[in-house]
Amino acid sequence: MIIAVIALTAVVVWQWEFLWGQLPGAVGAPEETIVVTSGADQSDPEVRFAVLGDVGTGEPDALATANLVVESSSADNFDGLVLLGDNVYPDGEASRLEATVLEPFGPVLDDGAALLAVLGNHDVTYADAQVEILGLPGRWYSVEIESVLFIGLDSNLVADTEQMTWLETTLADSDQAQWVIVAMHHPAYSAGWHGATANVQESWVPLFEEYDVDLVLAGHDHDYQRMFPINGVHYIVSGGGSQLRPTRFADYTFYAASVLHFVDIEVWDDRMELTAISKDGPFDQVIIKGDE
Repeated sequence: MIIAVIALTAVVVWQWEFLWGQLPGAVGAPEETIVVTSGADQSDPEVRFAVLGDVGTGEPDALATANLVVESSSADNFDGLVLLGDNVYPDGEASRLEATVLEPFGPVLDDGAALLAVLGNHDVTYADAQVEILGLPGRWYSVEIESVLFIGLDSNLVADTEQMTWLETTLADSDQAQWVIVAMHHPAYSAGWHGATANVQESWVPLFEEYDVDLVLAGHDHDYQRMFPINGVHYIVSGGGSQLRPTRFADYTFYAASVLHFVDIEVWDDRMELTAISKDGPFDQVIIKGDE
């Protein structure tokens, strides 16, 4: 009995310390932004995406983060707005999408950005209604935008055989695409509060590697994380759309910060430039070359 109480206490303390950022290696907001540089080619990108996840509170922090995207679109419109799930807290009530998505991001959508959303674990109760209101092709889908094949997955249904078959077929037919970007809610790799998602690693990651997916985007953990390329695939966690938890480094982590943000992705024929942007400006960037 005493041993059980001690073990339970240890778990509670661990969760409490992680929540408040007191664990060794916990990472908060960056102390200062870093200078980022773009590629030598200063021509306009062929495609531009705004990416962020877990936006669904409708509260001031969420609206301020959405406004970052709106302000960034004023000089150069986005072609796609990628929302990485948990579009509405706490239970996905579809009638609240107006307040959490359609109104805050309305100027970006009105300027022509395609809404490319996926479903998070908080969205599943109203999944079909969200798909309809957001105008998505389905709970999983693919869209070609210029040189990019964008694939949206429902990571609430990793074991679904229909989705698995569709994904493998879609990736097998993707050899004509210059770039392949996959979006889902649950991250394959993460050192954040929720951590890595085992069934995504087991079922989908081998396909990403086999078919040379360039970039995999996920939310779920309320932070920003960029991993070192893993077997040729780049992974980003962008779940800081409305609320935060501390994050940490794993052995595959290149950069991590607990900060409200979005990720600006610009695509050229030979490269993609990803820039993470908070209210204080850009704080992380990676350039993915076309031959990687």
